Amino acid sequence: MTGGVAPSELAAQPVGEAARVAEGVYQLKVPVPIPLVFVSAYLVEGDDGWTLIDTGFDYPEGRAAWESGAAAVGCDLRRDVERIVVTHFHPDHLGAAHWLQEISGAPVYMLESEIQNSREVWENRDQSKFIDHLVRHGMDRETTEKAARSMRTNLVLPEKMIPLKKGEEMPLGPGTSWVVHAPGHADHQLMLHDEGRRILFAADHVLLKITPNVGLWPETTPDPLNRYMENLRSMRSLPVELVLPGHGPLFHDLEGRIEELLVHHEERLEEMLREIRDRPKTPFEVSRKVFRYGLSIYERCFALAETLAHLDHLVLEDRAERMDDGTVSFRAT
Repeated sequence: MTGGVAPSELAAQPVGEAARVAEGVYQLKVPVPIPLVFVSAYLVEGDDGWTLIDTGFDYPEGRAAWESGAAAVGCDLRRDVERIVVTHFHPDHLGAAHWLQEISGAPVYMLESEIQNSREVWENRDQSKFIDHLVRHGMDRETTEKAARSMRTNLVLPEKMIPLKKGEEMPLGPGTSWVVHAPGHADHQLMLHDEGRRILFAADHVLLKITPNVGLWPETTPDPLNRYMENLRSMRSLPVELVLPGHGPLFHDLEGRIEELLVHHEERLEEMLREIRDRPKTPFEVSRKVFRYGLSIYERCFALAETLAHLDHLVLEDRAERMDDGTVSFRAT
């Protein structure tokens, strides 16, 4: 989805490099081996050392970007890192946290509930729940098993993880930030709001050019779409002049982008409702109609999860009915 909110002119550096985006704040474009191309990590300089926000996957290209990018902005990863903040459990944000902790000695901070969730997801070697979830919603088993091998691979968690709570104050650079709970894309995702500098480290909650995936996965609390949209509405008056997202361009008009995202999801709900008016369809069938063809296996899984979240929301609004005879399907009411 593209909209009217303009991207910032900041952060025009190539993937793999770091650039200053505010006083004492640097964005590092960490390459990732998925279609998103890079994840935006942030390095914030403070009197007590550097804070790193998000990490990318743990693989050679990502490590190389960290080594060169941190050095370029004056951060010695082995001596200068005070803390590592991980916004949520997805491997493009959490993946390299163990390695960064190992070389820096810094603790990793996450929402308290996300620490437990990460352990349940990444320390569980049984992929049957993940596979059964996708098969039950219409994806063929062969594709699903391939997806499980690539998406639910073993991720080594950091040894020292310190819990954060919603509303907690955290030192950040010369000032402080507030921990903001941002459910939807991930149940236990956090953002950091530097109120003094009017900066929002937005993780994958508010993105420009693309929309965050709001999907229903085996571990997801029911109706993630409603939680996402309610949270967006609650952020309309947040004092923010610069949004630093986990992917895509930086931007300045937070309220404008929130309105675009809310409209997008209302339109997507209508689109999916149209798809199930003629006959019942599985979520996978609907996803193949609503999302473009030519998707990778990875992208097809995310499309299915997002479709399921929207269809479930239609049921909660009494606009659709869910049927389950071993394979789940939906029809308009």
